[in-house]
Amino acid sequence: MKNKVGVMINKIIHVLWLVPFLLVLATVFVVSDDLVNGVVSGKYFWFYASMGLVAIAVLIVAVISKKRFRFSIIDGFVLLFAGSVYLSALVFNDAAQNTTKLTILALLVVLYFSLHLSKGLWIMSAMTIALILTGLVEAIWGLRQLYGFIPSQHGLFKLTGSFFNPGPYAGYLAVVLPLALHWGIQPARNTLLHTSLKWFGIITCLFILLVLPAAMSRASWLAVIGGSLVVIFGRYAGLFKSVQFKFIKTKLARPVKRLIVPGLILLVLAAFTGMYYLKKDSADGRALIWKTSLQTIAKHPFGVGLGNFSGAYGEMQAAYFASGQASETEQLVAGSSEYGFNEYLQIAVESGIVALLLFAGIIVLSVRIKVKAKDWGTLGSLVALLIFACFSYPFSILPFLIVLAFLLSTGQWHTDDINPSNRRHLRTIILAVCCLLITVGGLWKQYPMYQAYKQWKNLQIYYQADLFEDTVEVYGSLYPYLNDQVQFLFEYAQCLSKTGLNDQQRIKDPARCDSLLIKSNAVLQRAMQISCDPMLYNIMGKNYQSMKRYEEAETVLLKSTQLVPNRLYPWYLLTKLYDEMGLEDKVRETADIVCSKEPKVQSPAVKEMREEVRKLIYK
Repeated sequence: MKNKVGVMINKIIHVLWLVPFLLVLATVFVVSDDLVNGVVSGKYFWFYASMGLVAIAVLIVAVISKKRFRFSIIDGFVLLFAGSVYLSALVFNDAAQNTTKLTILALLVVLYFSLHLSKGLWIMSAMTIALILTGLVEAIWGLRQLYGFIPSQHGLFKLTGSFFNPGPYAGYLAVVLPLALHWGIQPARNTLLHTSLKWFGIITCLFILLVLPAAMSRASWLAVIGGSLVVIFGRYAGLFKSVQFKFIKTKLARPVKRLIVPGLILLVLAAFTGMYYLKKDSADGRALIWKTSLQTIAKHPFGVGLGNFSGAYGEMQAAYFASGQASETEQLVAGSSEYGFNEYLQIAVESGIVALLLFAGIIVLSVRIKVKAKDWGTLGSLVALLIFACFSYPFSILPFLIVLAFLLSTGQWHTDDINPSNRRHLRTIILAVCCLLITVGGLWKQYPMYQAYKQWKNLQIYYQADLFEDTVEVYGSLYPYLNDQVQFLFEYAQCLSKTGLNDQQRIKDPARCDSLLIKSNAVLQRAMQISCDPMLYNIMGKNYQSMKRYEEAETVLLKSTQLVPNRLYPWYLLTKLYDEMGLEDKVRETADIVCSKEPKVQSPAVKEMREEVRKLIYK
């Protein structure tokens, strides 16, 4: 009787432990209407709250259970990687203000070790089923958007799922599909549970394949192919070897072997050529981003700090275009990229080459463990995620990072401690306490940000109504909490600038207006550390011009023209600046550029700018 009660209590404890982890996986579904950019920020705060529950549950289970923790090499690499990222951000660079990304990194390390502490095959199965379920729900969500039953999360795209655009959405489905495929091709057994799970995997694969083509994501298809091949070859390795052995004995073996390598090469080349011409400008743009990222790594081998990729990238791209070495194609496809579109390059840019090598060590060790355990499902999903990371930015999106922590930790579930000891049990409790303390520290730091996000959402109504002076003071009170959010920094700088540039206010109190413009430029300077948007430089240039600081205005606006050469607006602002300075030759020179330069996108604004600069020439 006592044994039955003990077993029941143990099951209840494990179910209670499992719920917080399921809530963490459910982060992918969260979209908040109460927060600014709720598709992203809503996921952040749900994740924070879920991790609080995870840390508490893990500590309770660690105390009352007999689980033992054994530190492994991959655990050491995880800690060293996180340490190197923090070292680059806090010591070598001024990235201490990027609290959101640093907090998420700390909580992801906690999640990894929490999953590690909770090893067990039934737990792995439950978490795997939950992860596949998120893919099925996302696929159905996308199909409903595609057929117009529900709106997408972005006005420019019909299909986004719970993400902000189709690219990450397709990537998430691509990562889940190999795991679902692994369950779908399992050998048949005469149990209702196993049959149900088999069909669950098959149905998930079908729904994902139905919606994936509509996303038009080349990277997601490469990820699907790579991850699925790992699953199929892993599952049917014996069959492939048998067929290969029989084929070798036939007369066709030698000629076919001679043709197979050239055939595969031609097939791969044809596939990549087709994908390149499917979105040629996009491919050329990413090639420019990768080239510039490599130049940034060469200049900053120890990294520029977590969250500072875009700002450092912008500096390097502006210098490259200013050198005159760029081709016309590069000038046409250039943009203000927030991401590296290759996570390995972005890791090296932000945290240095050492961090990239440590991350590679984590991946190699994890793959080795999964191959040894023949865990083809999670290995296939990990390979799909790593392939997708070569062409997109999944590590900048929270749901992908949660999945990565899950996939890396699953390998540890196969390394059970066969020599338990009280000393190792104490080590487990100490680790659980450390995880709880780190989580509490992160949540303590992030709670004021939640309130700031809500207040920012309420204030945006006034900002969008151009009531800038009414919002300046309140935006200023939110600055300490939101100074790592580019959109907030842009809005706050705009409020300060518009108030300072107001003609009536300048007549009444010119000193106050200059003070507001100086403050606006300080906010813009902070934004330039984490973004390379040319509009930041344009606003700063107008601020300097209003304060009659013409040389500084010219320098900033020229930097804007170099950053993204295909945009006409900074040249238009330079024309007006030179006109105010009385430099007629430069007015004609920049006006000719505005009138003759081919913009990336034609719009009514382009026509208006050209008409206005013509008036300046012929006035």
